[in-house]
Amino acid sequence: MIRIKFHPAFWLFALAVVLQGGYAYLLATIAVVLIHEFAHSRAAYSRGYVLNCVNLMPYGAMLAGGEDISRKDAVPIAAAGPLANFALCIGLYALWWAAPAAYTYTKVLFEVSFAIGVFNLLPAYPLDGARILVALGKNPVKTLRILRVIGMAIAFIMFGLYLVSYFYELNYSLGAMSVLLYVSATGGTEKEMYRHLTETIPYTKHLNSPIIRRTVMVHDGLKLIRLTRHIDADSYTTFEVVDDNFAKVAELDEKEVGDLLVKYPLQSTLKEVLPAWLAARKA
Repeated sequence: MIRIKFHPAFWLFALAVVLQGGYAYLLATIAVVLIHEFAHSRAAYSRGYVLNCVNLMPYGAMLAGGEDISRKDAVPIAAAGPLANFALCIGLYALWWAAPAAYTYTKVLFEVSFAIGVFNLLPAYPLDGARILVALGKNPVKTLRILRVIGMAIAFIMFGLYLVSYFYELNYSLGAMSVLLYVSATGGTEKEMYRHLTETIPYTKHLNSPIIRRTVMVHDGLKLIRLTRHIDADSYTTFEVVDDNFAKVAELDEKEVGDLLVKYPLQSTLKEVLPAWLAARKA
C-alpha cells in the first residue's frame, strides 16, 4: 500500500492553478504524477525494495521508503516512471484513434504526461535522467556533482522563463518546477553522494599480494571528500594532518577517515571538523 502525503507548497500551487481556472490541469497533474511514482514503486518492489511513500509537491513528487537502491537496480527503477508516462501517452493516442470524441476530454492528460515524462529525463539531479546517468557512470560521485550543477543551471533557466511569462501568459508550472529543482539539487545530494562514495572506496585490501604502508601529509584546509583519493586496495594509508606552518595537527588512519566521512558533511574541511572529533575521541 502506497501512502500519499501532500507537501504544504503543493496546496499553494493547487490554489494558484484553481484561481486560473485550471481544474482539469490540476487533476491531470495529480493523476500523472501518481502513475509515474507508482511505476517507480512497482519496479522497485519487483527487485526487492519497498518504496511506499509518495510526497506530492508542486509539479512533482518524491518517492521514499528508507531503501538504498544499488546502482544495478537504479536504472530500471528510475526509467520506470518516464516509461509509464509515455505508455499512457501511447494508450491515449490509441484511444483517440478508436474514439475520436475522447480527445477533448483527455488532451490535457496527454500533454501533462508527455511533459512530465520528458522533464524527468533531463540530465539534472534529482530527476530520473540524472539517476540513470549516475548509476551508469564509472565515477558516480563525480557524475553526481556535475549533474547537481546542471540541475541548478536548469532551475535558473526555468525561473528566468517563468519571469518572462509575466509579459505574455503567466506560467506557474515553470516557477514551481524551477524552485523544486533548485531545492532538490542544492539540498538533496549529500546522503546520496556519501552512499556512492562508500561503494567506491576500497577499504578491502588485496591481501593476496604485499600491501604498502604509507603516510600522506595533508593540509588541514583539505575537504574530507578529497581524502578518499588516497585510499586504494594495494596500500594502507595514514594521513598526517598539518597546518600552514607544517605543524602536525592530527594523525588519521583509514578507519578514522571513514568515521569522519560518516559524521560530517563531505565538503567540510579537516580544520572545521577535527577539533570536535578529537575532543570526542579523548572523552
